[in-house]
Amino acid sequence: MVLNREQSEVVVRAVVAAMDKLDHSLCQLRGQCSDEDYAEYGGKLDAVIGELTDTVLAPIFAQHPELEPQPAQSDEDEA
Repeated sequence: MVLNREQSEVVVRAVVAAMDKLDHSLCQLRGQCSDEDYAEYGGKLDAVIGELTDTVLAPIFAQHPELEPQPAQSDEDEA
């Protein structure tokens, strides 16, 4: 799949938003279900997020490395 920068930005925003929603859904379940169900759902989410990262985001970042989010710097890093 070859996408131009604009197309890639759209896809990255959509995938990151979906991943954020999935992560939020896990946070909402904490304390609302059994530990076993929570762990099972968390494991399944890890697999889905990993698949999205490997098959969708990684190829885009290889084509357009400038779109890859940079890790946030802490105050210690700036000092």
